[in-house]
Amino acid sequence: MIFVTVGNATQGFRRLLKSIDELAAKGIFGSDPVFIQSGNNRTFFPAHCKHEPFLDMEAFVRMIQDADLIFSHAGAGALLHVLQAGKIPVAMPRRKKYCEHVDDHQLELVETLASEGRIIPAYEPKDLPGAIEEARRRNRQPTPPPPSRMLSLVAEAIEELIGKP
Repeated sequence: MIFVTVGNATQGFRRLLKSIDELAAKGIFGSDPVFIQSGNNRTFFPAHCKHEPFLDMEAFVRMIQDADLIFSHAGAGALLHVLQAGKIPVAMPRRKKYCEHVDDHQLELVETLASEGRIIPAYEPKDLPGAIEEARRRNRQPTPPPPSRMLSLVAEAIEELIGKP
């Protein structure tokens, strides 16, 4: 199963969503079903993927656990869950220049985590096919080492803000 998450930011992220649906139409995912957590993209209705705008935390974590391939926006919380599950996601940062976020902090997070080999970056839709190949290859390898100190700090900050589950 392929899982796509775009979080709950109020800005849309059709750039990723539309690209995934188009890749599914071309058969790039084979017979694997694609499920998209589409967030605040109320006018997005994929033709080739199942979707729900939002998932409760239990369903979100289950999707991550069950997925063979994960695509995510570069939200710290989403990426933290994926990395804690021992998976290497394809991450596309929401960008200010496309009105997908208020600044480019997701770009900075993608650059940092990619440099550590923890994610596969896809900065633009044209990067997705190569990122898919790389993610499939790397996710067949043994689980990466424990999260870096930066991820631990992000996890601590999130727990401090919202409390421990």
